[in-house]
This record gives sequence, structure tokens and C-alpha cells, in this order.
Amino acid sequence: MKTLHILILLLLVGVAASAQKPAKVWSNSILQAMDSKEQLDIDKYMDEAVADFTKILTKNPNDALSQFGLSVVYSYDTYTRHNYFEAWKYFRLSEQSILQISEEDKTVLDEYFFKQDKKRRGRTLAKNIEWERKLVEEKLIKFVREENNLDYANQFITEFPNSKYYENVIHIRNYIEFRKAEDAGTVEDMNRFVEKYPDAAQVTTAKEIRNRLAYKQALDKNSLSALKDFVATYTGAPQVEEAKKVMGVLAFEEAAKSGSIEILEHYMAEYPNSSKMPDAKMLKRQWVFEWAKKVNSIDAYNQFVAMYPEGEMYVDIFNLKADALGQQVLLDFPVENYKMVKIFDNQNLPERGGDVALRTNGELLLVTNSYKSKDEMTDSWLLGLNAEGKMLWNKFLGNEFDDQVNKVWVSPANEIYVAGMTNAIKDSIKGKAWMYKLDAQGKNIFNRKLEGSEVMDFAVYPDGKMLVAGYTIQPGDTTSKSYITKINEAGKKLWERSYTCSDTIYSILLHPDRTAFIAAETWLVALDENGYLVWDKTLGPDQKATSVILNEAGQIVFAGTQGSGVFSMAFDGLGNKIWEVNQPVEMPCQIKRITPLADLSVILSGTTLDNKILLLKIDHTGKLVASKEFSTSNGIQLNGVAGAGGNFILISATRLGPNPDVVVFKMSF
Repeated sequence: MKTLHILILLLLVGVAASAQKPAKVWSNSILQAMDSKEQLDIDKYMDEAVADFTKILTKNPNDALSQFGLSVVYSYDTYTRHNYFEAWKYFRLSEQSILQISEEDKTVLDEYFFKQDKKRRGRTLAKNIEWERKLVEEKLIKFVREENNLDYANQFITEFPNSKYYENVIHIRNYIEFRKAEDAGTVEDMNRFVEKYPDAAQVTTAKEIRNRLAYKQALDKNSLSALKDFVATYTGAPQVEEAKKVMGVLAFEEAAKSGSIEILEHYMAEYPNSSKMPDAKMLKRQWVFEWAKKVNSIDAYNQFVAMYPEGEMYVDIFNLKADALGQQVLLDFPVENYKMVKIFDNQNLPERGGDVALRTNGELLLVTNSYKSKDEMTDSWLLGLNAEGKMLWNKFLGNEFDDQVNKVWVSPANEIYVAGMTNAIKDSIKGKAWMYKLDAQGKNIFNRKLEGSEVMDFAVYPDGKMLVAGYTIQPGDTTSKSYITKINEAGKKLWERSYTCSDTIYSILLHPDRTAFIAAETWLVALDENGYLVWDKTLGPDQKATSVILNEAGQIVFAGTQGSGVFSMAFDGLGNKIWEVNQPVEMPCQIKRITPLADLSVILSGTTLDNKILLLKIDHTGKLVASKEFSTSNGIQLNGVAGAGGNFILISATRLGPNPDVVVFKMSF
């Protein structure tokens, strides 16, 4: 009996020993798990594999098959306790010696690779191991990327400094740290990030945020000393110039409290470009006048009159607000010969887009997209202004859903034409092309939905008929096609034409000879009154024409984008090219308007990719004469440009920000 017990014990030991062989673990656990469909079975077999391989490695830490097995287990996606860090660690441990395993052990790996991918059968073990290496490493880096977790990123950086993805994970770590600092939202946190990770891609952005935060802190303190500290500490910050402007405002407030003409004059000398300079001049005039009255002498009165010969002016509340807002935008605009700068704001509701036109009597017509009230959809907001930009009247026109206006035009008889899109709901219902017409007193003549999707431009014949163009999107289609139609003076369709070109028609020029010239992205075309081709040109693949005009030299000028720059080209009425100019620009710019000037030149105008207004002056030979750029702190987008007599232009734009509003300014070029 004793001998039997010894024999049984030896058998048990043998069984236990055989169960601990790596190949057996592979067959009994990993391969079984791969064949299993139920999650409980997968986890059971993989848990057994982890336990058995761990026991083997306790006795033989360099067992490559067990190390490789743990890599497979931990990288198995459907295993509940998968761990890609452990998988990659064990793979790295095994890859130096896995190719040295016995032929018997290679058999179980062949079966594993075949289960993974039937294409792996017949490949050498070295090829299959290299395939597995790529698989495990990519799972790990995918996990680190998708988890976006700082601990995982730091773990990877610490444990795998030689990985080909090391630099990529450094970037991930930097991004996460940057977001933490950004969420904290303090100058100190941004400075710590910049100091800790000076080579991070986000350092420039971090400095920008830091500068904004520091500037805001200085502004919140509302003191000259705080702003002076900011200017001294952050000398390269873009807010420094704005800070100096605000310093000029605060310094003016201190000077105004002093009641001293001498202190006020010192302020005016120190801050000559301050936005408060008009106020300082008015205050000085008031104080000099009070001084003159106090002195009560002829000489004192003469001195005052010599200094201030102009009289007082006043405007109503709306126009006071427009003036005040206009002064704000001048803080951002470059110094120019402005005849007028106004910002129009409707009840603190956002205004976007639109156009501007000049009436025959010198008055201005401004149209934009705004709201009658907070809870309504956008409508067309039409404003009549005098030549100085003072509002004379305003009215809203619109339909059931959102409306968008793109162009306004005034006839020689002072009739008003406006076009764009109506009855649209964002991300839901595509709009319909829309046009309305008012008489000189603002009374409705017609309000029409047209068959296209949006009107981008229109032209009016002398007899009142209209050529209307843009694009159309058919129901169930996602691509736009060119749209052009002719309507009568009551807005009813006379004809509609289809062309092989599918590009959007952006701009129409109606020539005095009644030929219509059209800019339709890659297609330039001349049409007769019935919509038939007179001539056409196809542009290069990197060119996109968006505007056309007749300059004072009688040339038909097209303009648009070309690659990262802009182009303009002039033709005669027969389609013969006179000149072409390709102008590189610092930032890609969408040309929206061409405006002819009295000196035979034209102004190309548009919005750059970073939301600035760019103006380029091209003479009648195609030579670039001048360029100007306008921006605001949150960006500005061009709405429309109109000639304002001589070399003056009238510009309408949207000042971007939390509550966008409409800027109108007149300047010489």
C-alpha cells in the first residue's frame, strides 16, 4: 500500500509538471480562448494562461514562450483584463529569444498565427514574430492615443523610451498637460507649462493664452500701474499695443479728474494716438472756454475762437451708439483717411453678412442679417443712412424661417433690390433663392422665392428685367449646380438656362451693350440677353473666379483665388485677354468684390482665412498699386464694397465676436 501511495504521488507530480509546460498552456488556454465565443470562457482560459505562465516565469524568468504567451494574452482585445502595456513589455522580453525555441514549441505558435490570420500559415517564425510585434505595438499606441490619459502617456514615456512612437507620445503628453493648464485658466499654470515643456508644440498657443490672461488681469485691476507692469513683463505680447491704448483711456480719466489744463495737455502729448483724444480735445475746449469766461477778456475769447472754430454737433441715441462703437473698431484698424466709421448694433443681437450700396443722392443703403427679437429667426435688416453714416430709417423684411441676404442694389430711380436665400433652417431644410424689390419710399413691389437654392448676384437691365444667378441643390442631392434665370420687373420667371458648368455663379456684370459677363468659379462666360453663349473661357484647376466688374477704362475685369494667392484678368468685349496678374498673399483670401475707381484702377476685396479684410488696388494695366489689411481682435469678414465717388470706397463688414455687429466705413484708396 505504501508503494502505491508513492506511485500515485509521483504521477501527480508528473501531471503538475507537465501542466506547467509553456506549450501545454498555449494549447489548453490561449488557443482554447481564441476558439471560444462566450466572454466567460475567454476570460476563464486567459486567466488560466496568466496564472500558468506566471508560475513558469517564477521558476524560469527567461522562458521566451511564456513571455510571448503573456504578450498575446494581454493584447487580446476581447479579454476583459487585457493590458497593452503588459503585452508590449512581455513581447519586448520575449523577442530576443523567441526565435530560439524548439521545433515542438514552434508548432503551437504556427497554430496560433494561423488562428490569427490564415495568411500567416507557411510564413517563417521570424516573419510572424515581426507581424506580431507591429500588431502589439500599434494596439498600445492606439490605446494611449485614444485614452488621452496623462498617466498612460507618462507610463509609456518612462517604460518605452526607445519606442518609435516615443516622440508621438511626448506630443500626446504635452497636449494633455497643455489642456490641463488651459482648463486651470491661470497665468501661473500657463507659465509652468511653458517652463516645463519649452519644446512643446503648444508653447506658442500657451504663451498667447498666458498673454491674454495676464492682460485681462491687468484690465480687471483697472489701473495704470497694472497695465504698465503688463507692458513691462510681456513686451512681446500682441496685447501690448492695445494695453497702451487702454492706458491712454485710464490716463485720460486721471487727467480729467485733475481739472488742470496743464495736466490734460501733458496727457495729450504723452498719448497722441489715444482713442480718448477726441474727448480730451473736447474737454480742453470746455476748460479753455471756462477759463476764457473766468478771465473775461477780449484776448481770452479770441484765443478760444482761434483754437476751436468749429461748432457743436449732436445726433440721436442710435447714432451716438454707432459713433461710440465706431471708435472702438478704430483701436484695431490702421490709420487711414476715413470719412466715416460706424458700427450698427440692433438690440445687442448679432448681425452677420449683407451688403452696402450708394444712392444717387449720396445717401447709403445698408442691408444685413439680424433679428427682430431674441426668439425669432434671422431676417433682412435694411438701413437707410445719410452720407455721413447717420441712420435715417430702418426696416425688417423676411419670411417664415431664416433669411440671408447677399446683395443690395439701388436703381437710378432709387428702387431697392435685395437678394439672397430664404426659408432655411440650419442643418435641416435647404433654403430657396430669394429676391425682393422696394420702391424709393421703401414700399414693397415684390417678394419672390425663386427656383434656385441661393442668389449670389443679380443684374438689372434698363427695362427693369433682371438676370439672377447663384446655385441650386436638387432634393436628395448634395452637390450644387449653377443656377441662372431671367425674371421680369415683377419677379416672374421669363427663362432659365442650364449649362455644362456645374460651378456656383458668384458674380454678374451687365455691360452697357446688354451682354452679361459671369464669374462662375472655373468658368468665365459672356451671355446674350436670351442666355446664350457669346464666348467662354475655362480657368486653370487652381483658379476660382468669384467676381467680375467693368472698370472705368472699359475693360471687363475678373478676379478670384489662385492657389494660395489671388488673380485678376481683364478682357475686351470679344473675350480677348488684355492683361492678367497673379498676386501672392500671406494668407489665403476669398475675393468677394471688385470695385472700379475713377482713376481707372479697381479694388479687389475679400476676407482672408484668418478673418481679416484684404484690399488690393490694381491699375488698368494689371499692376498692383497698393494693398491694405483690416482686422479686429476677434476677426472681421467682408460683406460688401461700393464705390463712393472719386477714389473713395464704402465698406460693409461683420465684426466677429460673441455678439457680431456690422461695421460701415468710408475711406479713400
